[in-house]
Amino acid sequence: MLIAQTGGVYSVTRFITVLILFIFVLGITYWTSRYVAGFQKKRMGSANIEVVEAARLSQNVVLEIVRAGDQYLLISVGKDGARLITKLDPETLTLQEGAALPGGQEFQDFLKKAAANLPRKHKSPTKPEDDDA
Repeated sequence: MLIAQTGGVYSVTRFITVLILFIFVLGITYWTSRYVAGFQKKRMGSANIEVVEAARLSQNVVLEIVRAGDQYLLISVGKDGARLITKLDPETLTLQEGAALPGGQEFQDFLKKAAANLPRKHKSPTKPEDDDA
């Protein structure tokens, strides 16, 4: 009887220890990911180079309009590398302000459409109580 009770306590202790270690490793992974993301954001952030727009032509080729300084370049990016196609005149481009989704859709519009498609709970109409007076 004593052996069965200590075995149960041992397994519960072992479970709690594994759970604590799992949470610890999960926390370390989270903070490491945050650190690396912050480092990459600082490193990749540039005021001189920006991808303005991108369009996928095929599975391996993407056309990108890139702003480099005050010039706009049309480049193709594929598995073999990136190639300059032409320099673009900034006055002929239609540039959108704000963050756009890949389809050219504003995030706020996307969010409104997503919210409109959510199922809504309808309140049942309240029945008026019968007054026999």
